[in-house]
Amino acid sequence: MAKIWRKFKNVFSDEEEEDSWVDQFGEHCPKLPLRTRIICWGVCFGIGTFLSFLGGIFVLKITKQPEIFATLYTSGNLVAMAGTCFLWGPCAQCKKMWDSERWLATTIYLVSMVITLVCAFVVPPPWNVLAVIGALIFQFCALVWYSASFIPCGRKILKKIISGVFSCCTGS
Repeated sequence: MAKIWRKFKNVFSDEEEEDSWVDQFGEHCPKLPLRTRIICWGVCFGIGTFLSFLGGIFVLKITKQPEIFATLYTSGNLVAMAGTCFLWGPCAQCKKMWDSERWLATTIYLVSMVITLVCAFVVPPPWNVLAVIGALIFQFCALVWYSASFIPCGRKILKKIISGVFSCCTGS
């Protein structure tokens, strides 16, 4: 009903439809000078890395406070990933994340973040520590696979590296 009303209103009025905040934000990022976009990405990446590093410090207290560790590490990954919106713009970034070649990697990466937080906050002690460590390993692997999807032939190279490591370990 709302769509019909907007179309009706647009036909009979001189007012232009207001852009959503996503459209307005998306218009500004690509218009920023390249130097500014790189600086903003670097700041987000730095903050994200710092948060993940803080989470690494709390790994020593994981048996008592797995929530802090999981929250800092996952927040760091989210902030670093959000920083890429400055490079391409948020709309272009979302299109790249959900295109046919990497939608599965994106989904697995985002789900791994949720699993890490669920393990920290929902799973009862002492199992939450093992669950968080397992989820963290899963999240890191998903991050590597997701990142490799943005590098030309990145996943193919990663597969060769992994198969080479496994063949060395198994003696094949």
